[in-house]
Amino acid sequence: MTQNFITIDTKLSAQILRTAIKNSGYSVAELQEMLYLACPQPIYRWMNGTTLPSIDNLYRLSVILGISMEDLLVVSGERKDRYIPIEK
Repeated sequence: MTQNFITIDTKLSAQILRTAIKNSGYSVAELQEMLYLACPQPIYRWMNGTTLPSIDNLYRLSVILGISMEDLLVVSGERKDRYIPIEK
């Protein structure tokens, strides 16, 4: 029996999130305030692909950035560049 596991591509998701934040015009400090974070480090970790936002923060980001949660995340093997141009 073969098991298929769905995994999130954190590096590609980070590129999409980084581009979405850049295109939004919000600074990291402004997002930090809107997300009620004590420091900006989590945002930098999300943008670098070190970690993923919690479900709560992913939802908040989707509302702030005007992009669905599904479009902010990339499942391994799937391409999302049709939604947001990926930085090269």
